[in-house]
Amino acid sequence: MSRADRGQYAEAVTGLSEGELQDVLRVAEPPAYLLGGWAVHLQVTEGFRDTHGRDYIGSRDIDLGIHVDEDWAADEITESPVGETLERVEEELGYSRGRFGFYQQFHRKTSERLDDDQSRALASHNVFRVDIDIIPDTTKLDAFESAFGFRPPAEPLLEPVFSDQTGDPLTEHVDWSVSEDTRIAPPAALAAMKVRAFPDRHKSHKRLKDLADLHSVLWYAADYDGVRAAALELLTEEDLDTFDAAIDSDLYERTARLIDVDWTVLRQSIERLVR
Repeated sequence: MSRADRGQYAEAVTGLSEGELQDVLRVAEPPAYLLGGWAVHLQVTEGFRDTHGRDYIGSRDIDLGIHVDEDWAADEITESPVGETLERVEEELGYSRGRFGFYQQFHRKTSERLDDDQSRALASHNVFRVDIDIIPDTTKLDAFESAFGFRPPAEPLLEPVFSDQTGDPLTEHVDWSVSEDTRIAPPAALAAMKVRAFPDRHKSHKRLKDLADLHSVLWYAADYDGVRAAALELLTEEDLDTFDAAIDSDLYERTARLIDVDWTVLRQSIERLVR
């Protein structure tokens, strides 16, 4: 694993991102779900700490699951909880619109916020970016795109998560202020989402982080067999075959170095899921 890959998840970066996460979830209007690396971190750190004597690594980007009613018109979406959330992220938190959500640049050493011109004037190793990826629960997003000007990638696995309100209230996992109606996606759904997302990842550090998160949410969040069985109910044979074709032994070894665990345990936990 390269120093650049490890540097993406240095404590200075993830610590700042965690502060931004708190702000994002403070302004998020329910119903909303925390997804991605931070959702994994919050649900596996206790088990990871019991095994390894340290916390599981944090994340850099923030993934927020939202509910979009397929029957909403563009003007209805802007008045919905989704519209309120996006407006607050942009206006209250000062984030810029990105391709799939919002972003903010930071100076790596000082944590100072940077606009695009300031970040371009600095060497790339002195800048890092926090992305807020907005992830809707439906692919029917014409009204969303008309209202907000971008079309985020949907995750249909979220539809039953929202409709059944699965997953814990986020308040059960954090000690900072957040709405009791904001929730965290359950481990099986997170595992399935990681399997589906991995083949389309192109950046090295994101591929390693996806594998680390997949192993950890299977191995440390709850009973392995229970999480595995529930994840398999959400995945198709095509999902599993596509994932399996995208991975090799080198990726397992580099991922294990990222989180400093036994690479054979990591590999076996994932191979038992997908093969």
